[in-house]
Amino acid sequence: MNNTHDRRGGFIKLILLIVIALIVLGFFGYNLKDIIDSPTVHENLVYVWGLTVELWNTFIVAPAVWIWDKINGLL
Repeated sequence: MNNTHDRRGGFIKLILLIVIALIVLGFFGYNLKDIIDSPTVHENLVYVWGLTVELWNTFIVAPAVWIWDKINGLL
């Protein structure tokens, strides 16, 4: 039971940390919409997304499917 409480507390702390970070960025005059809409940030996000998809397709999907099939076989 204690383990579940720790996970919820961690999630709530993460949400609070994100909200505080957004408030601090706004206080210093940073506009997230302008940052995200900039061409450089967009290119970086597209590049990282491409790497993530490549990593998933190359290394993770086969073991994940194998593990899923083994779990399904037990049920």
